[in-house]
Amino acid sequence: MTRGTYLEISYGKLKHNLELVKKHAGSKSLICMVKDDAYGMGALNLSKVLENDPMVNAFAVANLKEALELKNSGIKKDIIIIGHVDKTCYEEVIANNLISTISTYDQAMELSEASKKLFKVARVEIAIDTGMGRIGFDVSDETIKSIKDISLLSNIKIYGVFSHFSVSDCEKEDTENVQYTNNQELKFKTLIENLSNLGVDVGMTSLSSSAGIFKAIGMDFDAVRPGIILYGIAPSTAFQNLDLKPIMSLKSHIVHIKNIEPETSISYGRTFVSKDNMKIATICCGYGDGYPRSASNKSSVIVNDKKCKIVGRITMDMLMVDVTDVDCKVDDEVILIGESNSEKITLDTLSEETGEFSYELLTRINKRVDRIYID
Repeated sequence: MTRGTYLEISYGKLKHNLELVKKHAGSKSLICMVKDDAYGMGALNLSKVLENDPMVNAFAVANLKEALELKNSGIKKDIIIIGHVDKTCYEEVIANNLISTISTYDQAMELSEASKKLFKVARVEIAIDTGMGRIGFDVSDETIKSIKDISLLSNIKIYGVFSHFSVSDCEKEDTENVQYTNNQELKFKTLIENLSNLGVDVGMTSLSSSAGIFKAIGMDFDAVRPGIILYGIAPSTAFQNLDLKPIMSLKSHIVHIKNIEPETSISYGRTFVSKDNMKIATICCGYGDGYPRSASNKSSVIVNDKKCKIVGRITMDMLMVDVTDVDCKVDDEVILIGESNSEKITLDTLSEETGEFSYELLTRINKRVDRIYID
């Protein structure tokens, strides 16, 4: 460990969350979302733990680079590139037995041609746009014909067909978005039924991701795709009392302590000026580590089981906190996200205080922050 700031990640809590997902998912297969380095917490380390569970069927990543990192490090279960795959990468994808996501018949044709050159069969995950507006075939008679034609291509194997909810994390009182979600589910179900009636082997179908799993919507299909819930974070404020356990804590330590007099300014811009005598601790963490600068003069950290307010602007590598009423010294541990014996700062708390999206806060924690794994 080269710096004082690190993420402490718990395998035990990951396993707890996995069991909770399985309880809600029943007999469904699990496609675990480990894209963006498992939301910043280490896709390889966490995939090695998740892979041991027989209900985990596959892992989903965003691009070829992420897929190869898992494949080349010994992950045995299927790896789906859930994002766009450029045609220049098709041969490498096929050679490594990875699964490409496609949204057009032309993509399937190009993959088939690439497969013929390698004397292999390309496996594809077919995306259906039921209302997300991102990628995927529209729900139409033309799409049914296209997927039927794809199934007949000699060097193509349909691994699965999926769609994605756009507002399944809404409050139950939000009748408009609840209806929108129900319509998405109906569109997907009807499409799958029509394909099955034509004798098309659609492989492993999936619709429900983290929010849908806990709401029990989109569960009439073969698999579910847990993501953020595996890491102990609720999809939105609509979810309460889920018994999720956040698997990560962001920690650092005190590198300097000073006593200041009234009318002393702290950090850039003089956005904080003391009114009284104070004791200020400097913490070895800043926005260069991914901690949000927008937490300046708003959020708190935990020092020796007490919450301490951040004062002044957060800098690239350091931030300052008010420890006037705390017995502390240089090298004492600081919890920026996590909990002590009696205090807690959650990712949701930080999100509310800064007005920033919790998923983004999580994935923003960069590579210079060491990842420390514990049982």
